[in-house]
Amino acid sequence: MAHKTEENQSNDNKYDTTFAADASVDQPPTTNTTTEAEYYEDDDDVAEVYKNEKADKELTNNHSANYCKENGKGNGNIVKYNRSDSGKKTQSLFEIVYEIIREKEQRTKEMGTLILLGGMTILFLMSLTGLFVMWFTQYYNNKMLENLILAKDSETAKSWINPNPKYDTLLKVHIFNYTNIHDYLHYKADKIKVEDLGPLIYKEHTTKVNVVYNDNHTVTFRDHRSYQFLRNRSTHDENVKILVPNVPFLAASVQVDKMNSFKRRFSISAIRSASGNPFYTLKARDYLWGYKDPILSMKNTFSSGDSRFGLLKNRNGTSVDSLQINTGEDDIRKFSTITQFNGKPLLDYWTDDECNRIDGSDPSMFPPHVVETREPLNVFLQVLCRKIPLQFEKEVTIYDNIDALRYRTPLNVFSRPEENPNNQCYCQNTTRCMPSGVINATKCYDDAPIYPSFPHFFSGDPAIYKDFEGIEPKQEIHQTYADVHPRFAFPISGASRIQINLALHKGELVRDKVKRFADGTILPLIWIEITSGDFTPEVIDTLYASTFGLNLIEYSLKYGTLLMSIVSFSLIVAGFYYLAKRRELTNDKILSAELRALSVDLSPMALSQLQQQQQHA
Repeated sequence: MAHKTEENQSNDNKYDTTFAADASVDQPPTTNTTTEAEYYEDDDDVAEVYKNEKADKELTNNHSANYCKENGKGNGNIVKYNRSDSGKKTQSLFEIVYEIIREKEQRTKEMGTLILLGGMTILFLMSLTGLFVMWFTQYYNNKMLENLILAKDSETAKSWINPNPKYDTLLKVHIFNYTNIHDYLHYKADKIKVEDLGPLIYKEHTTKVNVVYNDNHTVTFRDHRSYQFLRNRSTHDENVKILVPNVPFLAASVQVDKMNSFKRRFSISAIRSASGNPFYTLKARDYLWGYKDPILSMKNTFSSGDSRFGLLKNRNGTSVDSLQINTGEDDIRKFSTITQFNGKPLLDYWTDDECNRIDGSDPSMFPPHVVETREPLNVFLQVLCRKIPLQFEKEVTIYDNIDALRYRTPLNVFSRPEENPNNQCYCQNTTRCMPSGVINATKCYDDAPIYPSFPHFFSGDPAIYKDFEGIEPKQEIHQTYADVHPRFAFPISGASRIQINLALHKGELVRDKVKRFADGTILPLIWIEITSGDFTPEVIDTLYASTFGLNLIEYSLKYGTLLMSIVSFSLIVAGFYYLAKRRELTNDKILSAELRALSVDLSPMALSQLQQQQQHA
């Protein structure tokens, strides 16, 4: 028992010695411990490290107290080291280092942001390029216009050579029926009454034949037209009887007066025996498309000439005239410009080269660049053997929702040189310069006295028709106009109107039969109107897509690239500003954390804890 008591006493002394620093409030802590505690109180940055060490000590003290109770020594109360004087919140070394690592990871994230900004910069440059192309170049428009080029074997050329019948035009013919001409010739009437009979409407289908592609980006061809009479849309049947001027007989008067006296007498006798009436009755079909005329038959008795006469005979079938136009392959601005007429670059009908120029456009299509600038369009009309200008009037909407540009012929296009100096050269090599409103085209018709005008002598001098009743010129139905596609420059709608007249030459052949007429009287024969056909809903939808649809795409690209440029540039500026501010704040935080870390006393227990945290991480 004594031995056991001594052993217990020895153990008690052992524990008392081990925990002497914490067992008594009167006993001060060791020098090293006191110095460390005071250091911790003065440094807030390592407070967390001290808390962890303190927790370990309390665990050890509790263990010691329990031990003492079990061995009967002490009352189990262990005096704890109290640091209540320090109320500061401290940060562990691990958290300081973690904060440094976190900020560096943030820099890695910023690198990703920079890559994203790089992609946005590329997007900005692309949108800026698109902005320049769409706003300051004609690239988009030129790419669209490439569809017009008449390249050999292209789909456009195939459609031009043999167009779909759904695009056929309409030919509307009006015939001047001289209802009281016999009364007028016998002085029983004061004026000549003419009836505007019509329209007789025909569906006109035009193809290209004898097509030859040349090495200079031109194509040579002839028009081939065919007609189908539309009785249900016409005012009269083709077989209607009409009383009209005998054109072969009246035209022969000019030729007869050019003969020598012997030949003239013989010709006058033969012509009068064949057909001596200045006016006769015919069916409308024969008058327009041809009949075998006795005067022409007699003329061609010893030749192979055509004995048929019809005002529109040469229009039906293959044209006698050939055209050469530019295909637009080398320059779209030259597209559809006529370069040759019947194999010649200039006409030889007029005395001035300006009037002989043929560099107008085919009536079925115009150069797109001229339409863009709203410049006048020059149209070469074979029936007149000259160019006719069309001047821009206004923008219109047709077929409910299709935009077009309306062009009209000037009112002075057939005026005398005093009123229109551009017509001076059309009067210099003719025997007669006519009043305003008609043009001398005799050179174009082998000296036949043909004088074209607008229908009902619209915009002409009233003196021309002072002896007629039934001539009523009206702009809305007699002036030529064209509604042109604003981008592709082909006529969508419109009406090409021209009147064919005959100037009466009171020569020896006809003088006795037309005493009532004054020499040079203009006799209206017919007037024709060529319009677009009846477009199907499919065609109208196609036209709508080619106007509104392409414009919508263009505007979307223009304003889309503009918006994209503005947005992407704004985001780039904002992104770089954000990164700059973020980097500035990050650098301040890293510097502050590093300075705090350098001021920490890395005790063995703190280093051990840091290593464990890093291993867990």
